[in-house]
Amino acid sequence: MIKFQFIARCGDETMPLEVSMPYKPGKQGQRARRLAVGELLAALHAEAAEVQADGEERVVVKVDGAHWVIGEGGALSQSRGNAI
Repeated sequence: MIKFQFIARCGDETMPLEVSMPYKPGKQGQRARRLAVGELLAALHAEAAEVQADGEERVVVKVDGAHWVIGEGGALSQSRGNAI
């Protein structure tokens, strides 16, 4: 498994987001950011949002008038093997 950690920020509010997925060779950052958007929407109990993901390092999510920015939140940790 490979884990990505992100931080979502909206004003003074922050929310840590962690995404785990099976390890595959190659870049997986973009896929992890898409999953982090889903994690944020689930945490906010939002059914719809406007997503701007034109940059490599951050994603802007507009939910109910609030602008959340998702960026890298920590070191990447990896472990190889079968998912449990």
